[in-house]
Amino acid sequence: MATPIAMLLHMHQPDYRHPVTGVPVMPWVRLHASRGYTDVPVLLAETGAQATVNVVPSLLEQLAYYAEGGSDAWEEHSRIPAEVLTDAQRGFIRAQFFHGHPAMRQVSRRYQELEHRVGAQVPLSDQDYRDIQVWSNLAWIGAVGRRDARIQAAIAHDAGFSQAQLLEVLAVQRSLVAGVLGHWRKLHSVSCTPYCHPILPLLVDFKHAHRCLDIPDEVDFAWPHDALRQLTDARKMVAEVLQHDALGLWPSEGAVSPEVAVLAGRAGFTWLVTDQAIMERSDRDAPPRIDRPWRIQDGPVGLFRDRELSDVISFHYAKWRGGDAAADLIKRVDARYSEGVCVLALDGENPWESYPDAGESFMRALFSSGRMVSMETAAARKPAGTITRIHTGSWIGGDLAVWAGDSEDRRAWKLLSAARQAWEAAGCPESAWRHLAAAEGSDWFWWFGPEHHSEVHELFDALFREHVAAIWRAIGQPVPPELAVPVSAPGGAF
Repeated sequence: MATPIAMLLHMHQPDYRHPVTGVPVMPWVRLHASRGYTDVPVLLAETGAQATVNVVPSLLEQLAYYAEGGSDAWEEHSRIPAEVLTDAQRGFIRAQFFHGHPAMRQVSRRYQELEHRVGAQVPLSDQDYRDIQVWSNLAWIGAVGRRDARIQAAIAHDAGFSQAQLLEVLAVQRSLVAGVLGHWRKLHSVSCTPYCHPILPLLVDFKHAHRCLDIPDEVDFAWPHDALRQLTDARKMVAEVLQHDALGLWPSEGAVSPEVAVLAGRAGFTWLVTDQAIMERSDRDAPPRIDRPWRIQDGPVGLFRDRELSDVISFHYAKWRGGDAAADLIKRVDARYSEGVCVLALDGENPWESYPDAGESFMRALFSSGRMVSMETAAARKPAGTITRIHTGSWIGGDLAVWAGDSEDRRAWKLLSAARQAWEAAGCPESAWRHLAAAEGSDWFWWFGPEHHSEVHELFDALFREHVAAIWRAIGQPVPPELAVPVSAPGGAF
């Protein structure tokens, strides 16, 4: 019998909204909404596949913001007629309108030419700027959007766009963004992540990082109630916005600990998914295997993703023909699994940036294979055994180094810890909770330290500090002066 594939596609972007204005300071939610956020549910519906889509509740809020007409600086700069752009606006476009995976720019000779000219600091004409405005949005439109005749015409046109054509592209993008939540409400299987995507073991007690890392003991942060609330608020938001009872959990970055498993059960989750390295390093009463669920002592049922096969989708198959990639994946599953179920868990939006067709041919072939089952189905199978003590770590290296291992990480945690203690002393006013929850998110710490780089690194740094500053303002206390200083590199203040 062919081995079924249980696939979890994790839809995630951090909370980009400025805590004072409520306006996103980066455009990635809007841009992904015209690509993976739309393509995945539509292709699942068209093929009848039963993959599980995992959502971050703070992302649902941002999608609602855009659906209700909200905008961001990138979109506003896109709409301005090129002939009336100021020097500052032209500088913004030159600096900011070539982000995203390079593969998306390869669909247009004109876009690549413009990127080269900007890099060479060649002067641009009004027409050049309008073509950049068009392509910075058009390149992000995915498989479903490309079915629209206006998008097909724009792609074929490639250069020399009019203002009317620019507005047509933005209108299609707007319609795609507005439709995302409706598509997600129709999904067969929905799970979620804690509300603002925090690393739960570090919220429970930062000192638990010492279980998997050799780092200085210099951070005092231990608020398990925050972890529990991020879990319970997450389920409430998914029920409210998507009308789904999310019984499954992808802990942010697959980060778990024994204490997190207990809290997940208290929050009402019946199953969770994390990485196979966690299972391999956990105390258990049976030999390691990832083709079956595991009972987790004092917690939900645990499913453990096949790391190699999950990562090959994210980082390798974009270079293949879609149908060939799907066939290769199924061949690998059959060679590796003689029984049980193959669990895959990966980003639901980011991989498709690198696929030439936004991943449509690969997803359609895989989803149509008859192999797909939901995580609920996988979790209901006979367990392999019991995990008596689950390992503390994440999907990256089986540890928490990305978010706690560098001095920059810990500097940020100290800033957050001081604000959290002040909030507690002030009686925990509800007005500060949303700022605290956002500041506890994993993404700020992802960019601190040497592991990762982003062209907008300084924006992430500044936005983290703005969220922490908002906690102090909400409790009526002055903002500490150290929050004016970047955690990592100079610059980046709003």
